[in-house]
Amino acid sequence: MCGCAPTIGAVRPSRPVPRVGARSRIAHFGGGSQPGVVVGVHDDGRRVEVRSDEGELLEFVLNPATARFVSASGPHGPRLELLQDA
Repeated sequence: MCGCAPTIGAVRPSRPVPRVGARSRIAHFGGGSQPGVVVGVHDDGRRVEVRSDEGELLEFVLNPATARFVSASGPHGPRLELLQDA
């Protein structure tokens, strides 16, 4: 073992990267949540479109201060959690 720092190829993101087809959880303001699927990734992954299981299309943007996806329609809308692939 050399004790060397990992190479770029060995470093993985600390959280899921948005990609079309990724599973997600839409967390609604006030406590409820529902599953969804990412159907569009834009602006180098800073804006995503998600279709809920009920068929609703929602848009989320990456908040640069918190690195979380929040509703593009306003601060009191749902938030998005990308789920790890099983």
